Amino acid sequence: MRHDLQRRAWGRIQNVRVQVEDAGGGVSRIRMQSIGARLLGMEVAAYLVGDILVDTGFSYGREALLGALEDREVNLVCCTHSHEDHTGNCAAVAAAHDCAVFLRHANARWEEGELPLKPYRRIWWGPVEEFGALEMPDVIESGGRRLDVVPAPGHSRTQVALFEAATGDVFTGDLFISPGATAVLVWEDPWTAVASLRRVAELAPRRMLTGHGLIADDPAPKLERKADRIEEAARRSVELTGQGLPPRQVVERVFPIGNRKDRFLEWLTSREFSRLNFVLAAVRHAPETLNVLTS
Repeated sequence: MRHDLQRRAWGRIQNVRVQVEDAGGGVSRIRMQSIGARLLGMEVAAYLVGDILVDTGFSYGREALLGALEDREVNLVCCTHSHEDHTGNCAAVAAAHDCAVFLRHANARWEEGELPLKPYRRIWWGPVEEFGALEMPDVIESGGRRLDVVPAPGHSRTQVALFEAATGDVFTGDLFISPGATAVLVWEDPWTAVASLRRVAELAPRRMLTGHGLIADDPAPKLERKADRIEEAARRSVELTGQGLPPRQVVERVFPIGNRKDRFLEWLTSREFSRLNFVLAAVRHAPETLNVLTS
């Protein structure tokens, strides 16, 4: 009860707004905005694909989301990944609509900082309640819609893209947030992210619908360019480390602009999110052909 009261108090402060829009092709985009989201420069989005709900947003928006879905049919929830800004309302939606929740690597849903949440994540998004996730199958079918499940780890071990071949739509969660290489969370793997971006690009989707509201037509070139930029930054990180530069200097070489903002975010997130994490992960997970550079 105490945690619920805290969540409600923060929810009022966050001034959450939920807006449902027709995105075409039988898809509704559910846009969730809050003070915290605006400070981060991003909203959170869920999508209703027929009667399949892709993600559920963050828990501070629970009452508004349940209200928006009250007169809509939801027979299944599919999570693109486990993070709290995408699974925050799974338990509530599942209870309200008596439906199952699917998540890839469901047994790992608490392994990426969700239990317990660091203070910044609790303040921005709110906690996640246990939602009894079922293991994601290879294909999701409901209400005449079929989504192929495409593994897309890198940002999260649990992450998938959901591809509807009939329409060409692909729902990518956090696979694509911004177009370049950037700071990452401490568990991320840039090399795996590169492979995931290219795997989804190979589908040649007609449209990409992301977990933070972006809808982009013909997204394959964008996905490939992002993969190239991450790969180049990761390769450069390995090369400079192999030359004996300490990690902080590597960060300055690989990411020459915006280091003050990055250090602030590193401090704010208790080192969970930073460009330093990118450099360290690039070296830690480097392919064998590059590992020789750091030995």
